[in-house]
Amino acid sequence: MASSRKIGPAGGPAGRLQRRVVQVVEYAAAVILAGIMLLTIVDVVARYLFRKPMAASFEVTEMAMQVMIYLCMAVAMAGNDHIRVTLIDPVLERLPRLAGWIERISGMAVASALFGTGLAVMGVAQGKAGEVTAVLGLPIAPAAWAIACALILSAALAAYAAVRKTHKDERND
Repeated sequence: MASSRKIGPAGGPAGRLQRRVVQVVEYAAAVILAGIMLLTIVDVVARYLFRKPMAASFEVTEMAMQVMIYLCMAVAMAGNDHIRVTLIDPVLERLPRLAGWIERISGMAVASALFGTGLAVMGVAQGKAGEVTAVLGLPIAPAAWAIACALILSAALAAYAAVRKTHKDERND
């Protein structure tokens, strides 16, 4: 969980808040991962020693893994560690000002915000419809809301990183 130290030296209350939020998200993802590991160990031991596998451990693991992945995406966005496709870099080298704005705006922030709000709406619909998992009958809506929150948090962290970079670049000019 060292990535929160890599977030950057942004000072002031906003930088401290960002680092604290990222740290909380990292701990939440770590707790979910530990829970998945513990559930898997208990399931394997129960299956092979007692011939009694845990009912729907796959279902719980699957939902927890989804939430954990999107929490980790928020951490990657905050640290600007996400994957980038550089197919148009040769073209953008001729247009450095445009390249700078594309870098700063980060389509990931916009996409995360849109996907997050869409998933929140879908979570509300799933909650109203009473959709549940097949084996345990766990409600699906809370997982959708958790993922939506992680996506919206990713968008906010990416937007903050872009604004912070813009201000830093303007001070260097």
